[in-house]
Amino acid sequence: ANLYGNNLVVGNDVVAKERTSVSTTIPTPATTPVTTPVSTPVPKVEPSVEYQLPKPAAIPTKTAVVNTAPETPKQWFLGNNGKHITVMVKEDTVPYINDKHLQFLSNVLSACKLNLDDIALVNYKNYPLGFEDLKTKSNPKIVLAFDLSPKDLKLPFTIPVYQVQDYAQCKFLFAPSLSKMEGDTVESKAEKTKLWMSLKTLFGL
Repeated sequence: ANLYGNNLVVGNDVVAKERTSVSTTIPTPATTPVTTPVSTPVPKVEPSVEYQLPKPAAIPTKTAVVNTAPETPKQWFLGNNGKHITVMVKEDTVPYINDKHLQFLSNVLSACKLNLDDIALVNYKNYPLGFEDLKTKSNPKIVLAFDLSPKDLKLPFTIPVYQVQDYAQCKFLFAPSLSKMEGDTVESKAEKTKLWMSLKTLFGL
């Protein structure tokens, strides 16, 4: 009886131990570690500073050069052009006319009952204007030209000296240089006479 009893006890102990060992070998489920979110510090952004870069220097570009006629100066004639009479001469070394020729021209104008206030005296050597330019700038009704030809004024006709010609609501008279009328020689007196006869026709004297 003790033997079986001991065996029973032993058997029970074995069973109990086996159960214990079995129960201890059951793996426990792995637990997922809970991670606490770590707050990442946000870097402080400094306000951006705008830097204005210097503008690149403009590169000069070559422009096409257009040949245009030089602008006529405001004071391009002598006189006041009161009666729209343009007198043209061609003299080298003076702006308008030399003193000797001016004296002679003043006498001629006086004989025609005119003076410098009535005319526009132009030195063609300094201001080579054609008739179209004259119409725009001085609007002449009469053109008296010394030492010039109709071609110089870009007129579409040719006439001899001392002949009065009507064209484009304007009267023209071309005469030799004032130098040919200087002095009291036979030749100069002949030229003065021809000029005077033509001036009487031109101005209706």
